[in-house]
Amino acid sequence: MSTRDSGGPRAASSRGGYWTRTRRRRLSRRSLLRASARAGVGAAGLALVGCSDDEPAPQELQQQTMPQQDEPPEPPDPQQQSSQQQSQATGQQAAQAEPPSGPLPGGVIRVWLATEQHDRWDPHRSRFRHTRAAHSLMYNRLIRPSSASTGELEADLCGLPEMPDQNTYVFTVEPGAVFWDHEPANGRAFTAEDIRWNIERQQAAVDANGLPDPHFFRRDAYNRTNSAEATSNESISLTTAQPDAGYLASVHASPFAWMTSREAAEQFGDAWRDDPSDAFLNSGTGPYTPLLYNGFELTLARSGNWWRGDSSWAEGITFTSGDANNIVSLYGAAAFDRADYPLSNETVEALREQYPDHPTHELPLASAVELLAPLSADPDSPLADPRLLRAVGVAIDRSQLIERLYRGHGRASGPLPWYLDGWSLSQQQLATFPGYRADRDADLAEVTQLLSAAGATAGWSVLPLVVADLFEGFFPGSGESLRSMIADATGLQVELENRPFAEAIDQLREGERFCFLGWGAVPHGADPTDDWRRTLYSSGSGHWSDDASAELDALIDDMSTTFDLAARQQVGRQVQELLLSGEVHQWRIPLLNGIQLGLHQPWLHPDPRLFDYAWSTDHLSTSWLDTSLDTYPVGRELPAPEDESEEGG
Repeated sequence: MSTRDSGGPRAASSRGGYWTRTRRRRLSRRSLLRASARAGVGAAGLALVGCSDDEPAPQELQQQTMPQQDEPPEPPDPQQQSSQQQSQATGQQAAQAEPPSGPLPGGVIRVWLATEQHDRWDPHRSRFRHTRAAHSLMYNRLIRPSSASTGELEADLCGLPEMPDQNTYVFTVEPGAVFWDHEPANGRAFTAEDIRWNIERQQAAVDANGLPDPHFFRRDAYNRTNSAEATSNESISLTTAQPDAGYLASVHASPFAWMTSREAAEQFGDAWRDDPSDAFLNSGTGPYTPLLYNGFELTLARSGNWWRGDSSWAEGITFTSGDANNIVSLYGAAAFDRADYPLSNETVEALREQYPDHPTHELPLASAVELLAPLSADPDSPLADPRLLRAVGVAIDRSQLIERLYRGHGRASGPLPWYLDGWSLSQQQLATFPGYRADRDADLAEVTQLLSAAGATAGWSVLPLVVADLFEGFFPGSGESLRSMIADATGLQVELENRPFAEAIDQLREGERFCFLGWGAVPHGADPTDDWRRTLYSSGSGHWSDDASAELDALIDDMSTTFDLAARQQVGRQVQELLLSGEVHQWRIPLLNGIQLGLHQPWLHPDPRLFDYAWSTDHLSTSWLDTSLDTYPVGRELPAPEDESEEGG
């Protein structure tokens, strides 16, 4: 087994030292096949996929959040299934006889991840979710959400800050926090000066030559920091220009708020931005370090000087991509530890039948199915009357839509998705509002009243409905289903059109008005304050609707200056109730979020937070493996890198 030396710090050197030697140790194709065979990965699953440094179009970013539909697996061979189930049962009985008393170190976690959908290794200039998943195991933030769904904050590189006033945050670095014990930082302590440098690098947003670099996507967020002064090696004082209750969650605990080393920026230069193929262009403080990356498989090994004792249980973690249809066979061969995204729920249900003793889980699909219904300033447009648009929102049968799109695996969402615990309204509360009630007749009666008040009659005007081409491609016929649902309930003429997602968004931004069906953005955090200020606030940059509400603006202002979490959540619920009541125009109408079914191997003990939405891959470090089970794969180990030159590669 090959792991990095965890000895003392190495002398700093140019890029030609330790990292070059490590990068040269790449698996050749033949070596890769040998390593994969040991792990149970067949050659059919090893199709290499190239990386791209191109920026994604909005629809490509959306596509990364969506599961793919595929055919259910072939019926298992009865003899093989019987043998597998007997083996599983034996292992589970042994585990039940002597259950582990707690997390155990050891083993290698293997899961699927679209590693080819990767942009940059520079943690400040990356924005792809799959790169972020890898970074979440290599880097730390100042503080972090204890759960992505609740947004409650906890210590990471620093403890929760002291606040002598509403504009000042005093952070203290956690004892023992250090960078990885190899180049370029060589295991040195993480200090308050590192915090200042990271913030100022994000604010400066320049490349290695000092030229403006648009790839620092979070510059605006970090510009909310008015000053950063390190008062000692362990303490730093940050200030904001005004009270900003969302500052901690939106800036320092956001999904991409990684801290890295100054040495990395100096040594890696713009290769950090321009070379997505080299995973060793990373310099973190996190529990895992890169061991191997070949474009479709990324293996991380436990850091030799990881400074926390409550995580990093697995010796390593391997992410493998390739053809998603191979997940079924790889799971059956014990080469993957979980089976969920990007499999269809039908495929997962078949796997659950095949392996009835395997633990099951569910994950929320983070992107809501959403209808945008912006108000128009044109008095001749049917979109000029908020009562007509509210009638359209109430007319949509959400339960029917869940069945149509996700075959029943989903839940209706209000202004916030149901999986944001503590922030969103409960399903019971939602069920009291029009559009969410079990009494469909009551909803239809309200639709009639709204249309009558708006002066609308059957065939009165044409309602433009645009469906994102990506959405229609994923759910064929979904646009027509929604068109018919609205037309039947309202009597309006609904004109359906498919458009490219990016084109439709640009048109809405520029002032064209139409109803738009597609996927909404994945929330960057549980706290919606920043998103609402951008999209619901009357002067928000993403408020593409010709309406304004002083009452709604006042509530959002209140959230921005309410520092107590429970009190801010309560104001957030008032915002949702105001939108659902119809007292203000709701131009963004989240309809539902799907549910991804899954199952995992008996030896995997996942941290329950691993199944939070979107930003939860870091909880692989707090998940663990029971390698004592008879069913745990014999010989599963970290790959031993070899010089390609030994095989002529």
